[in-house]
This record gives sequence, C-alpha cells and structure tokens, in this order.
Amino acid sequence: MPISSAAVAVEPGTECQPQRILVVDENELMQAGLRSVFLEAPWVAACFVASTAEVAMHVIRRRHPHIVLISASLGATAGPDLCHWLKENMPHIKVAVMSGGRVPAALAASLGAVAVLSKQMPRGAVLAAMKRVAEGERLTPRQTTPATLHLSKRELDVLHHVAAGLSNRETAATLNLSAHTVKQYTSALYRKLAVRNRAEAASRAQQLGLLLWNHSAPPLSAG
Repeated sequence: MPISSAAVAVEPGTECQPQRILVVDENELMQAGLRSVFLEAPWVAACFVASTAEVAMHVIRRRHPHIVLISASLGATAGPDLCHWLKENMPHIKVAVMSGGRVPAALAASLGAVAVLSKQMPRGAVLAAMKRVAEGERLTPRQTTPATLHLSKRELDVLHHVAAGLSNRETAATLNLSAHTVKQYTSALYRKLAVRNRAEAASRAQQLGLLLWNHSAPPLSAG
C-alpha cells in the first residue's frame, strides 16, 4: 500500500485554505463515495467529479480546482495524458493519483503526482492524506523498481501505449512524435526491460508495477 493509515496522521489544529477538489474516476459509486468523504471536511470548499479525461479538462477550465485526484481506472493512455496535460498547462494544480496496487516512485514522478493514495485506505486516511497535500506536502512512494532500471517520462508514455496494444504509428500520433522516434523508444524499452517483443514488454512492466492504468479505456483525444 503506497500510504498506510498510520502515515497520514494530521496534527490537531492544522489549518489550510478552503480547497476545491476534482475527482476523476469512471466509477460513479467511487465518485460519490469520495465526494461524500471530502465534503465532510471543513477545509473543502467544493468537490467536483468527472468520469473521463475530456470532462475533467472541461471542469478544470471552468472550476479551477486546487487538487485533482485521478483514479487508475481512467485508462491506459487517458490517465497519463491527463496528468501530463495538467503538468504542462496547469502546473499550479496539485495532482494526486489513486491506485489499487503498487505505484513505483519513478512513475509517480513522471506523472507529476505529488501524492499516491491506495484504494484500500480507510476514508479517514484518504481525507487526512488529501489535507496534507492541500498543505503542500508530498506523499509519494519510495523507489521499488530495480536500481538499474531508469525510464524517462517519454519511455513510460510509450510503454503505456505498447501495453494498451497501440501500434507505433498510433502511438506516434497520440504522443505527437514520429513513428521512427517511437520505434527508437520501443527498442530502448526492450533493451532496458530485457524483453524481445511488445507482449513480453507489457508483461514485464506489469510485474514491475510500471502499469498504473487500466487498459480498457480509449486514449485521451488531442483536443
């Protein structure tokens, strides 16, 4: 578990400015549950929800949240694309990621996430962790991948697209790269992961916990 309930205790009397939170999760029950938890807190001014990356971008532009909590259920490419869009266009917004499994520190850093929360956390621990994020703390996991494995942000981007079953041409179009450049990244991934093909790369990445996102949702559109 990325964050244990014991690791998110908040000192009594700690105050933070009223926060607007956006929850991005395709599961409506999860949306409602998290919204209910956050609205119980006096430091939360508003909580918005979105089920897709496109809707999230619309809400972000209109409602200007302070924190965006993105679920790993969002999809293999839509989730990372939304994280990178926020990192590049709205760097003042804090991004937190909620996952059902282990999240490597390198992946969290590449996504620009200041916090990684587990779906197994009790509601009180989730609320306490988000309050710490609002106060400017970082709650990210320690490095758990092999010390010799160093993947760049772009390599992780390409890896997610490979695992999602996209071709080099499709990946290139989504990431705004040339097919030749994507092929070079793919070759580098094969070498670093010690695999021979895309299927082995996806399997190895899953074993290492490098694939945070589900692989059923469509990619985030360029708009």
